[in-house]
Amino acid sequence: MTALLRVEGLRVAYGHIEAVQGIDFEVESGEIRTLVGANGAGKSTTLLALSGLVPAKAGSIRFEGEELTRLPTHRIVERGLVQVAEGRAILTTLTVRENLELGAYRRRDRGAIAGDLERVLNLFPRLHDRIDAMAGNLSGGEQQMLAIGRALLARPRLLLLDEPSMGLAPLVVQDIFATLRRINRDGLTVFLVEQNVRQALKIARYGYVIESGKVVLSGAGTTLMNDPRVIDAYLGG
Repeated sequence: MTALLRVEGLRVAYGHIEAVQGIDFEVESGEIRTLVGANGAGKSTTLLALSGLVPAKAGSIRFEGEELTRLPTHRIVERGLVQVAEGRAILTTLTVRENLELGAYRRRDRGAIAGDLERVLNLFPRLHDRIDAMAGNLSGGEQQMLAIGRALLARPRLLLLDEPSMGLAPLVVQDIFATLRRINRDGLTVFLVEQNVRQALKIARYGYVIESGKVVLSGAGTTLMNDPRVIDAYLGG
């Protein structure tokens, strides 16, 4: 496999506070990789920098060899990096169908959108049943499904997910992660940021542990799950 995304020396600051302090990582095509750590460690800031939503203070973000750090967010999305934001960011006053259709708003292959919509509804049958419901009336789990489905309508080549398990019941979390496995098996590369370290490392081929803005550990998901430092810090060992 080749590196689809390569990040080197990434630094991101909010004023005088450096939230991300020179981290390196990569995501290979066709896999699930994860960045895990506690709340406030710099995970979400890293994703925001990948999408151009916060500027990089220093370092390089390269997608298929192209430097992204100077591109505006909409150009990054056009290249195929699509993010599911923390908190889902659905439009509650629109219907499920309208939210999904917004995911395809930059596409020009109008004839293919209907087929992609049908695939998303097959992936998430609960959305199929509530297609004309107002998005604000969905449960938290259904809203997360909607946020992922909307991102898939953009036809991403790299799907970025920020805390998809946040606020959800354990059974719903299992469903969401099973779906991420499925879309990855179908060929989509996934980069997952998660505070739920156990769930993330279960599905990731490779992971990075971030603490206070620095990557302190990396390795295969199964290796990290058995690392005493990870067990003590995150898995209740």
